[in-house]
Amino acid sequence: MKTNFLSCLILLQLLLITGCKSRANAPILYKPNDELVILAHGLGRSDWAMWHFAQQLKNANYKVCSLNYDSIGESVEDVLAQTSTQINACISNASKIHFVDHSLGGLVIRAYLQSNMTVLNNNTLGNVVLIGTPNKGSELANHLKGSWLMHLGGGISQSLITGSNNLGNKISELTLNLGVIAGTKASPLTQSYFNSENDGLVSVESTKLRAC
Repeated sequence: MKTNFLSCLILLQLLLITGCKSRANAPILYKPNDELVILAHGLGRSDWAMWHFAQQLKNANYKVCSLNYDSIGESVEDVLAQTSTQINACISNASKIHFVDHSLGGLVIRAYLQSNMTVLNNNTLGNVVLIGTPNKGSELANHLKGSWLMHLGGGISQSLITGSNNLGNKISELTLNLGVIAGTKASPLTQSYFNSENDGLVSVESTKLRAC
C-alpha cells in the first residue's frame, strides 16, 4: 500500500508539470525552401518540455512550431480539437513539414494525420518521429485504471490503457516516413508494473506500430 501511494504521488507530480496554459502560436513567416518541424509534448506537460529540442532545431535552421495544449482533465475530443487548430495555424504556407512528438504527442499527431492527409500532400509532408509514444497503450495506465488519479486525468488519460479502447489502436496506420524511438531506462518506482523493457512509463513493445 505504501509503495502504491508513493508511486501515485510521484506520478501526480509528473502529470502536473504544465508550466503554462494553452495559447495560440504566433504566425510563422516562411522563406522559400524553409522546412517546418512541429513539436508535440506529452501528457501533463506544456511546450516548455520541448524547449531545448526546439532550440537545437532552430540552430539547425529549421522553423519550429511547438504545440501547447491542455491535457489533464481533458477529453480526447477536446485535445484533438486544440491541437488540430494549432497545427493548421502553423502549417499555413509551409513548403515542407516534419513532426517530432513525445509520448501522448505522438498519438495526437497520428490522429491529425489520419484526418488531414489531403492537406499534407506528398510534396509537403516530410518525416514523422514518435518518441516514447504509447501506440499500443501503457501498462502503467492499466495499473492506474479506475483510480482517483486516472479520474483526475480525464478521458485523454483513460485512453492510454492497453487494448481495443486505446487511442493508438483506434488510429489508422498510414503509409509515410515514420520512425519510432523507445527508451529502455526503467524507473525503480514503476518497474514492477512491466515485464519487459520500458522507459518507466511505456514499454518498448507498446511503442511499436503493427508494421514494426
